[in-house]
Amino acid sequence: MTGLPRKLILERLPYLGLDIEGTDDESVRIEYNPNRPDFSTDYGIARALRGLVGKERGLKEYKAYAGRLQVHVDKSVAKVRPFIACAVARGLKLDEETVRQLISMQEDLHNGLGRRRRKVAIGLHNLDSITPPVYYGTKDPGFAFVPLGSDEHMSLKDILEKTETGVAYAKILAGFEDYPMLTDSKGVVLSFPPIINGQATKVDAKTKNVFVDVTSTDARLGKEALAIVCAALADAGGKLENVTINARKGKETTPQLAPAKVLFDQKVAESLTGLTLTKKDAKAYLQRSRLDLDSKGFVTIPCYRVDLIHPVDLAEEIAIGYGLDKFTPMYPASPEPGQLDPATSSLERMCETMAEAGFNETMGYDLLDEPTLYGKFVRTTWSKLEVENPRSMEHSLLRDSLLPSLMAVLSRNTKNTYPQMVFEAGRVFQKESDGPKEFFMLAALSAHTAASFTEAKSHLAALVKRHFGAELETRAASHWAFSEGRCALATVGEIELGHLGEITPQALAGFGVDVPVCGFELRVPKKKKPEKPA
Repeated sequence: MTGLPRKLILERLPYLGLDIEGTDDESVRIEYNPNRPDFSTDYGIARALRGLVGKERGLKEYKAYAGRLQVHVDKSVAKVRPFIACAVARGLKLDEETVRQLISMQEDLHNGLGRRRRKVAIGLHNLDSITPPVYYGTKDPGFAFVPLGSDEHMSLKDILEKTETGVAYAKILAGFEDYPMLTDSKGVVLSFPPIINGQATKVDAKTKNVFVDVTSTDARLGKEALAIVCAALADAGGKLENVTINARKGKETTPQLAPAKVLFDQKVAESLTGLTLTKKDAKAYLQRSRLDLDSKGFVTIPCYRVDLIHPVDLAEEIAIGYGLDKFTPMYPASPEPGQLDPATSSLERMCETMAEAGFNETMGYDLLDEPTLYGKFVRTTWSKLEVENPRSMEHSLLRDSLLPSLMAVLSRNTKNTYPQMVFEAGRVFQKESDGPKEFFMLAALSAHTAASFTEAKSHLAALVKRHFGAELETRAASHWAFSEGRCALATVGEIELGHLGEITPQALAGFGVDVPVCGFELRVPKKKKPEKPA
């Protein structure tokens, strides 16, 4: 596929940002970053490798030829799943491995760009089993067809309630009376998006011609996903054809494979890479990353590189094209030795104290999903810090508390023995008038049959005594994570540290934890040692 020696491939893969997890005589197992969805198949990786080693340079453009297939969109899909984009690939020579990769790419795009199919769902179909035109409309829950992997008709209602895929994604269609459906002119079901395809148009190693449908609630994301699929199909030997989409607002032709153009910011690239760039150098480095730079200073970006959205991204491509292994470390000019920030040192000592008390340290993500952060706790007021264009629903909000992350840890360990004692020291974020602010908090939870407010207070009192040299004071308070009457505000003098108490029954049920849980969450003070109370 690359035409490169195995040794060179293994040597250069890490410099594309790919982690080699293992190798054997026939294959290399790698992990790719979700921000590069074009790496979801060997074709995308091979494309980048050929550029990195200089075997191919510059933009690889893709073209879709005029096709005759049309898709008619009914107005009934407007509320449930309004957008569709399609393409045809002819003349493919598939084998079992290629089919496996296409299906794997499909699922990776579902989980990344598609936000677990909520935003985007992709269908791959045997074109030769379809009688054009194709119709995109809705059907009632009693409508039946043979779903992929089955040999019996099932109603849409039964598919949602009785099949593994249906149960997993049924919530996407919750609240709708009718469900989206793709059929051909003879009524053959292609797809029940975003749930499952039809068995009648299944793709296998004998398939020569493929029809791709991408339904979505976000037209841009749908077209981006289709472009990535089309690039892979073209690299697999397929000849791409356009499909005409006839919708209420008029006709549209997809896929849209034209490259994008972004003005190159040389100052940003030089500042971030430390390189002094001539225009010739910048062009050469970008070409090794399979991009291009024109005479007017615009970077040309291929249709499948949907991750390039900022000048910083282009600076990274410059660094990759230059060669990450060519950078040499530069040491600071100052002869003074480095040292930890006093606040960091204090936080580390607090973590050591928690570990000595029998708590296990965890490390959560700064970005969480809304159901975990807000859905399983009863929170009356909050200010969400949402990521504008998240690539995954699991990382769509900046957390403002460590407690949801700790409860998620306990929920994944319900089959292990109790007591379970966990803590985390990490960043949280708060929305303020001048923008988001970050600060550090320390939180701890203890889960077992006798967990109580008293236990939480004793652990926190010992921590405060050891690190602040003061006695813990508490007074009754309310907090969204802790039960009313089992919650207190923790203070040292006039300094408010945080809250402690027993986790609410609603949260315990939401996380599936069957034993009481107590704990605390405190904001690490800016002062190293707060004054003792008078």
